[in-house]
Amino acid sequence: MKKVSTLVLSLLMISSAILGAENKTVDEYRADLTSEDDQVVMDAATALGQKKSKDAMDDLIEVIKTHENPQVRIRVADTLGRMGTKEQPTNALNDVIQNDEDNAVVYAALLAILNLGDFGNPSAEEAIDFCEQNKSDDPYITDVVKRLREAMKK
Repeated sequence: MKKVSTLVLSLLMISSAILGAENKTVDEYRADLTSEDDQVVMDAATALGQKKSKDAMDDLIEVIKTHENPQVRIRVADTLGRMGTKEQPTNALNDVIQNDEDNAVVYAALLAILNLGDFGNPSAEEAIDFCEQNKSDDPYITDVVKRLREAMKK
C-alpha cells in the first residue's frame, strides 16, 4: 500500500508541475537538477521530459543514480521513459533496477522501460531477468515484468 501511495503522490506532483511549469531554457532546467530543493529537481526533470531534451540525458541519468530522495528518482525514471530515446535510458534504467533498494523506484524504472519499448536492447532483458530472480516477492514489480515479457513477444 505504501508503494501505491508513493506512486499516486508522485503522479499528483507531476501533474501539478506540468500545470505550474515555468518557461525556462533547457540549460536553466539542467542547472535546476543540481538544486538542494527536491521539488525544484522534480519540476526540472518533468520540464526536460516535456521538452524531450536529449542534451539533458546524462544529467537525468546522474540524478536517478545518485539522488537520495526516492520520489526524485521515481520522477526521473518517468521522465526517462518519456524521452523517446532508446538505448542510453534503457541501459541506465537497468542499472537503477539492479542497484536501487527502493522497490517503488525499481517499479517506476520498469514502467519507463515498458514505455520506451526498447525491447531489443539486452539491458531490458537483463532488467527483467534480475527482477524475476530478485524481486519476485513484489506483486507490482511482478506485474510489470509480466507485461514487459508480453510486449517483448510482439
